[in-house]
Amino acid sequence: MLPLFASDPAAGAILAAAFTAFVFSEFWIGRTRPGSAERDQDARSGLAVGLGLLAAYGGGLAISLLVTSTVITTGAVWYFVAGLTIAATGQGMRLRAVYELGAAFTFKVQVAPGQTVVDTGLYRWIRHPSYTGALICALGFTIAYTNWLAPLAVLGLVLGYVVRIPHEERTLAEGLGEPYRQYMRRTKRLIPFVF
Repeated sequence: MLPLFASDPAAGAILAAAFTAFVFSEFWIGRTRPGSAERDQDARSGLAVGLGLLAAYGGGLAISLLVTSTVITTGAVWYFVAGLTIAATGQGMRLRAVYELGAAFTFKVQVAPGQTVVDTGLYRWIRHPSYTGALICALGFTIAYTNWLAPLAVLGLVLGYVVRIPHEERTLAEGLGEPYRQYMRRTKRLIPFVF
């Protein structure tokens, strides 16, 4: 049995369009907020996130196509729709976080001259809402793959952020000083009130 997107041409086209929109939104973020020309202070953490994205999206896709015994058949359309809705919500959250952080948001770990702590909007509740949004988006896409095991691939992205977040927080604490350390004490990393 194949997952819905592989067995139904309309579902396949919808998934492809949704993924294309996701990729273009990430491309837009990178083009409008490239960061300084300086080398990223830790390219290793960027590589970890990149590999995590590949594991989540590519790994989830591979699982859904290769492990056919766990393909969702009953109510697959509803899982597909729910997954894409969750993905859109996550990417919407990520784009909102990018907007709220303004010029300080880049794909590179760095502190811009004159940068201050942003602690309003989504940043009032968590320190890394763009990462939370990215995780929600990846989870949504893997649910839309309509295979019970596919969402496990998101653990690859979780591991990427496990590498990235401590480095980013050290850099921000060094660059922004006590205001960022106070912010760290009163907010959670990814999930409000939890973690």
